[in-house]
Amino acid sequence: MAGLSNVEAEAAIIGAMLQDNRLIDRAADRLSGDDFSEPAYAGLFPIIAGEAAQGKNVNPITLRPWFDDTAHLMELTGRSGLAIGFGSFVDQVSDLSKRRRIAEGLQDAIGLANDGASSVDEVVECADAACMPHEAQEGVLQLSGADAAGRLLRSYDEPRYGVTCSTIKQFDDVAGKLRPKELVILAGRPGMGKTAVALSYALGAAQGGHGVLYTSLEMGADQLAGRMLADMCFDGQRGIFYSKIRDGDVGRDEISRLRDAEAMMQDMPLRILDAGKLTTGRLSMIVRRTKRRMEAKGEKLDLVIVDYLQLLHPDHKAGSVYEKVSEISMALKAIAKTHDVAVLALAQLSRGVESREGKRPQLSDLRDSGQIEQDADAVIFLLRQEYYLKQEEPEAGSKDYLDWKAEFEKSQGKIEFICAKRRNGTTGSAFGTFYGAYQAVRSAG
Repeated sequence: MAGLSNVEAEAAIIGAMLQDNRLIDRAADRLSGDDFSEPAYAGLFPIIAGEAAQGKNVNPITLRPWFDDTAHLMELTGRSGLAIGFGSFVDQVSDLSKRRRIAEGLQDAIGLANDGASSVDEVVECADAACMPHEAQEGVLQLSGADAAGRLLRSYDEPRYGVTCSTIKQFDDVAGKLRPKELVILAGRPGMGKTAVALSYALGAAQGGHGVLYTSLEMGADQLAGRMLADMCFDGQRGIFYSKIRDGDVGRDEISRLRDAEAMMQDMPLRILDAGKLTTGRLSMIVRRTKRRMEAKGEKLDLVIVDYLQLLHPDHKAGSVYEKVSEISMALKAIAKTHDVAVLALAQLSRGVESREGKRPQLSDLRDSGQIEQDADAVIFLLRQEYYLKQEEPEAGSKDYLDWKAEFEKSQGKIEFICAKRRNGTTGSAFGTFYGAYQAVRSAG
């Protein structure tokens, strides 16, 4: 369509990607083959993206099986300065593609308007549809009630509709399956075991075949790896203390067990994202990229874990903490819906919880933290009374000591999962078992 294409920009994108394969993901996050007006580039782009998603090096030589004119690709790759304007080229091609689709749709609407056999409603519907491609890319979908019901019923035929973790049965009991498009909040004060629960859940889900992306904004990849290895080596009876793994104080037999655990993890669809600073928009792009790469390996991304919510940054500077957290929670819900994944976001509760008798969290504890409660499909609080009782130990021999000791012994190793909100489900609580020395959480015996 005259004036609505820029073949030079399309060629520059192809050339830049072949010069620097790191640019392929940037383009694939924004474009598809259909966005290219030049048929040769339209066919080549998905091949380049697909090969890169499988971790392969992409250059004119490796593309020879799909594209005979390698001389042309060599010429494109030899151009200088392509990477400098890469973002602008992608913007242009994306914008022109949307304009072409709108123009084509409106031409169809004009054709219907000139056709006396078409009703006015049909013409209007065709004109409206012309503007839909852009909205669809932004996650907006309009369905009839019957279509929506049909989609739901068809989803029941999928073998893995929703994520579960068989290693923490009580968590599954209160949270239910973590389903696509849902945002689940896992909240608690420091020391309650949020990361331990999230990592144990991630490992259990991945062992069950669910694809998991664990996003860590607080701990580095090495710390997480140590915790995961400690969890994997723990069989419910014995294991390797996390402190020994952390300090490198492990013997030959323990190293052998750690290597066995590493080998098991190699086969699990689990990805770790170590990000010191991350915006919600960048996270959405990473989720899209991870999903594409996992699909290229025959895996499916089912769950994104964010550790933790308040360390994310909104795309736009927010005025207050309330506004910042509100924007983040809305963005996480949008990520769940747009990418058809469940999002489990850890959240830190304020000190106000600890001034309450019993230290038991409530939904009201989230109301000072933006609109997390409104955006969440489920809210799970964590409570370990053992942690608080240890801080309140009275002097041995005092009149309160025996009562405290009885309470403390009763609380040891217990972690309570409190489901305070569950959209379309019931609330309640259940106890799991927290093995702090091994950084592992398991079903209660």
